[in-house]
Amino acid sequence: VFGLALYLAFFSVGMGPGAWLIPSEVFPTLIRAKAMSVAAFMNRATATVMSSTFLSVANAMSWFGFFIMMSIVCLIILLWVYTYLPETKGRALEDMSQYFAEITGDESLLEAEKMLHKNDYDSTSREESTIGFESTAQSSSAEVDGTLT
Repeated sequence: VFGLALYLAFFSVGMGPGAWLIPSEVFPTLIRAKAMSVAAFMNRATATVMSSTFLSVANAMSWFGFFIMMSIVCLIILLWVYTYLPETKGRALEDMSQYFAEITGDESLLEAEKMLHKNDYDSTSREESTIGFESTAQSSSAEVDGTLT
C-alpha cells in the first residue's frame, strides 16, 4: 500500500498532468492540434503497454518493488520537469514558440517569426492605404454628385 501511495503521489504532481500540459504549450499554434493528437496517441500507447505488462512485471519483482520502481521513475520525471522546463506563467500561447526559440537559441525559428511579422505588417499597411484611398474616392464622388452617402 505504501508503494502504491508513493507512486500515486509522484504521478499526480509530475508525469500525470505534465503529459497533457507540456505538449499543449510547447507546440506552435500552426501544428498544435496534430501534435497534440500524436502526443495523446503516444500517451495511450504507453498506457496500453504498461497495463499489458503490469501483472507479469509485478509478479516478477513483487508488487511493492514494482510500485517503488514506478515511484522512482515518476520522481525522476518530476525533478527533470522542475529543473529543465521553463516557467510560462503570464505568457500567451501564441508566443510560446518564439519564447522557446529564444531559450534554446533556435535562430531559424526567430528569423521565420521576424519575416512573418514583417509580412503581416506590410499587408496591414497596404490594406490601410487601400482603405484610405477608397474613403477619399467615395467622399470626392459624393462632392461631385452633391449627395452624401
